[in-house]
Amino acid sequence: MGRPCGEVQPPPRTRVPTRRWLCVCLFILALVACSPNTHSLERIQDAGVLRVAIDPSFPPFEYVDSEGQIVGFDADLAQALARGLGVESHFVTTGYDALFDALTVGHADIIISALYPDPSRSGGYAFSRPYFDAGHVLVAPVGADLTSIAELSGRTVACIFGTEGHMEALRWRQTLKPPPVVLTFDDPISMTTMLVKGSADTIVIDRVSAEMIVAGDDALQILAAPITSEPYVAAARREDIAVIEAIDAILDELDADGTLEALTSRWMRSSTP
Repeated sequence: MGRPCGEVQPPPRTRVPTRRWLCVCLFILALVACSPNTHSLERIQDAGVLRVAIDPSFPPFEYVDSEGQIVGFDADLAQALARGLGVESHFVTTGYDALFDALTVGHADIIISALYPDPSRSGGYAFSRPYFDAGHVLVAPVGADLTSIAELSGRTVACIFGTEGHMEALRWRQTLKPPPVVLTFDDPISMTTMLVKGSADTIVIDRVSAEMIVAGDDALQILAAPITSEPYVAAARREDIAVIEAIDAILDELDADGTLEALTSRWMRSSTP
């Protein structure tokens, strides 16, 4: 039998959220509001601050000076990048192993701390173009007729035992004919002394040490071609790729106008930075 004319249908019954569900919803909303996903290039520029995660225990890139200030190549670079974004820089100090954690929890916007681009982290983080390569290079006397690895055949090469440079020298000994004579040392001072005395034709050493060595001796030079590569980059969360794109553009400018070279000169070739 049909519904009597004029009868009003009662509204459907709905479940009234319990207090527990209300608490859960409020908690989720709070997490979203505080999520590091909200951090972006716009947020940085609106706040007027670029928060830089850094481990100040690796001179000359970052360390604490006698006045308690964070200084070094990366400190100057961070300030230059912040200026390029039209903001100020603020350092968030942490241990090296916790640098990425500072990004994850939203305490920092980027990492600048002599950071190697770890491929295992490429899923969650974005890396800038390299701004410095700390890989191994050859140091030889000025005027040395060494322009390629092949010309090391039959020559004396000095290196630090167990380093990447040592591994490369062992490979040259297997591939070059006649093979080079490979001398190993425990410290850079001893092998540099061998080079200066003429007991070695070249030394293989990381670029930072090489820059400091040639800064103290005008008779020595770094040969152009690097032996190994160890790029240093800036990093941000993957969702903040716009920040990295902006950083890359500024790094290109700093490279073109000589700023990166000036930072290398200041922090690695000068005794009074």
